[in-house]
Amino acid sequence: MSRVRIVTDSTSDVPPDVAERLRVTVVPAYVQIADHSYRDASSSEGLGRDEFYARLPTMPSMPTTAVPPAHEFTVAYRSLADDADAVIAIVISANLSGMYNVARLGAQGVDDLKIHVVDSGQLSMGLGWMVVAAAEAAAKGRSVQEILALVKDMRPRVHVYAMLDTLEYLRRSGRVNWARAKAAQLLRIKPILQVLMGHVRDIGRTRTRRRAIERLVEIVRAQGPLERLAILHTCSPDVEDLRSRLVDLCPAEQIFTVVVTTIIGAHIGPRGLGVAAVTAG
Repeated sequence: MSRVRIVTDSTSDVPPDVAERLRVTVVPAYVQIADHSYRDASSSEGLGRDEFYARLPTMPSMPTTAVPPAHEFTVAYRSLADDADAVIAIVISANLSGMYNVARLGAQGVDDLKIHVVDSGQLSMGLGWMVVAAAEAAAKGRSVQEILALVKDMRPRVHVYAMLDTLEYLRRSGRVNWARAKAAQLLRIKPILQVLMGHVRDIGRTRTRRRAIERLVEIVRAQGPLERLAILHTCSPDVEDLRSRLVDLCPAEQIFTVVVTTIIGAHIGPRGLGVAAVTAG
């Protein structure tokens, strides 16, 4: 029976209880707030996510984010050497972060374990669903090749859609070129974004939050029945409303509600709302 373990970074937003149950090793990224650096963690550890989003609008300077040093991946890989024949590390899109390169560098320091590093092309639970599926397959004794094929098949079927309360944080982050270019006309408009295969696209905009949520529902429902669905938010007041309008698209046990990591939230701001959907294969 194949012994494969799954590693990911904390931007995957896999709920801590799910990561523990599936034996997923999570390497945290870092958020820098003024003079303090915090390891990215679940809402029950360190700087709570609710606290972060409550404080974000009044922070005197914008938080910055950083990938972990390669050594932290090396330590994570080595910790699995006695329990695995191979490791698959699935990380945030290489187009959006340097995490992929760091995960690969960390693997160079481990000689007694076969390590495969996969660029998910996604973020948050878009990445997280690939991690969960891979870990479920690993728990069933699937081979490395079978798990890699499963992730490859999922990649184009994973869609992240998000409605931002403002474009200001994304503009200030400098991570998306079109956000800077369109800032002037979009600052008072609710943009709707899509993340797919490593690219962030502006797919719509509305003048009111209510209409933005309605448009988000229309976009997701147009995908048809879903294999998996996560409701994502940065402390949005509309979480339960969105969930209730999409819950029939997916088996209940495959629906998560997740407060998005501070690493991503620093770039998109509070009161954001979105979904990570896996369409049927």
